[in-house]
Amino acid sequence: MRLIAIRQVWTVCTLFLSLTPTFVLAGPPVAETKPLTPDEQKTKFKLPLGFEIQLVAAEPDIQKPMNLAFDSAGRLWVTHSIEYPFAAADSEHSQDALTILDGIGTDGRATKVTKFADKLNIPIGVLPMPNGREAIVWSIPNIWKLTDTDGDGTADKREILYGPFDFVDTHGNQNAFRLGLDGWIYACHGFRNTSKIKLKGEGPVVLEMNSGNTYRFKPDGSAIEQITWGQVNPFGMCVDARGDFYNADCHSKPITLLLRGGSYDSFGKPHDGLGFAPLVTSNDHGSTGIAGIVSYSSNHFPDSYQGSMFVGNVVTNIVHRDQPQWRGSSPIIETPEDFLTCEDWWFHPVDLQLGPDGALYVCDFYNSIIGHYEVDLKHPLRDRHRGRVWRIVYTGEKRAVPPAVPNLRQMDAEALISRLSDQNTTIRNFAAFELEQRFGKAGIDKARSRLSLPTSGNAAQAERGAYGRVQTLWLLWRSGQLDAQQIQKLFANPAAIVRNHLIRAVAEMPDWSPAISTLVRAATKDTDPFVRRVAAEALGRHPDSASVKPLVTLWRTTAPEDVQLIHATRIALRNQIRSATSVDQISKLALDRDEMASVAE
Repeated sequence: MRLIAIRQVWTVCTLFLSLTPTFVLAGPPVAETKPLTPDEQKTKFKLPLGFEIQLVAAEPDIQKPMNLAFDSAGRLWVTHSIEYPFAAADSEHSQDALTILDGIGTDGRATKVTKFADKLNIPIGVLPMPNGREAIVWSIPNIWKLTDTDGDGTADKREILYGPFDFVDTHGNQNAFRLGLDGWIYACHGFRNTSKIKLKGEGPVVLEMNSGNTYRFKPDGSAIEQITWGQVNPFGMCVDARGDFYNADCHSKPITLLLRGGSYDSFGKPHDGLGFAPLVTSNDHGSTGIAGIVSYSSNHFPDSYQGSMFVGNVVTNIVHRDQPQWRGSSPIIETPEDFLTCEDWWFHPVDLQLGPDGALYVCDFYNSIIGHYEVDLKHPLRDRHRGRVWRIVYTGEKRAVPPAVPNLRQMDAEALISRLSDQNTTIRNFAAFELEQRFGKAGIDKARSRLSLPTSGNAAQAERGAYGRVQTLWLLWRSGQLDAQQIQKLFANPAAIVRNHLIRAVAEMPDWSPAISTLVRAATKDTDPFVRRVAAEALGRHPDSASVKPLVTLWRTTAPEDVQLIHATRIALRNQIRSATSVDQISKLALDRDEMASVAE
């Protein structure tokens, strides 16, 4: 860990004096140095041996970058702002934009820069859709669908999907849009704001959220629902190979595993009666300014980096590497490592992305001021025009030539099917959505054969085969073709990750047959703790008195250190009690007095 030279404590603002939060700053609130050019800044970075940092884009092509997202063509989409931290009063005159960075080769530099949309208002969350013509974007006060209808590379149609969201505070807002394998888009809701959201911005309020929460929504604007409750200002989210979502909370919670229905610590807010969901780490990483998170799953970095978590620290100018230690299905992180550091105090890593090339992309909100509340929002030295995007590649050992970013949109169906088993999670997901989008049922039918192939070869080959089965079962689920016979067969698959994702898929079904209910209850005794945890979460979404006994057994037989599994089981049991319609039904639950008190609200 590098020596931190300056530490200062600041109070957020008088609005929160009663809550007395403090912000520990590792650098000067306002950098005393002058801004550096990208070439000058590049010399100030330090990385572990064998790693190299490359510039992807900088001002004037982009201004203050906020969120990054790749598409299947290998293009990097970046939202950027001049207006921040004050929303433009008139969006027609807002100077913010969404830009596409294309042609990222071995030197990392984007060779083509296209402004997809302008006149946006502090845009943060961004997600290009698989059809290549649309992007879902947050721009005050709504989540919008922006469409290029004429194929000229720029959006000429704008539709409100959800809104209006509150924006009394602009430094969180809606961010980190992630397309799940279930077809929903997952997102974070930011600090202080109380949002009363309507479908298409019209009609009745369908969801209300205050301050930090996570939620998901359909990309067609038809449904939105809350996933977790609490957190202060979640900014940045990722999904690992098993389908678990993690986010970074800007207030001292660097990494949070998100349990569906979980309640998380916030400023003075009560929990849901079960207690706050478990922490992944009690180490605050030296600041309250954590933003951006990546779960590394690719073959570009050395093998020792597989499963590592990377988080950005905008206060200490560090990208941390966290290596989880597992207690059953519960990740535990004791002490982070400094992966990327910078001697230029203007560097602020606000978002991270795992690229389809296996590189780590860093969104640099290049500024002399470290954050939002730490310094007067009207401070004259706040920079509005500089911003950089960096790429970290590994060139050690025999990997002297950095990878180029692949374009899956140019691949035929056979090539895409082979990529369903890629070691890079980003590639696997893109290949599946691209196959579905361009080739429809014919492409899915070709992929279906993977479900019947025997598991063979060495461990690495078996793992890749399991990845292909996971993507194929989700393809079948999204197209309505995952039938009872396939479900029954997949529950017996020897690969735990296949059983894990299968349960996630069937949990999305509105109604369960008796056969599926029986299979999921049986999965509470699975040999794999991750499968047991997703089984508990699935049973929590489908309350049934017959599920109580297996859930109680699961709770009582789980090792105490597997805190995530235990909490997921208690949430599921709480939901069984909520669904009970009479005192008699509750009395028949297989819980002793202490257990009942622990899960009853």
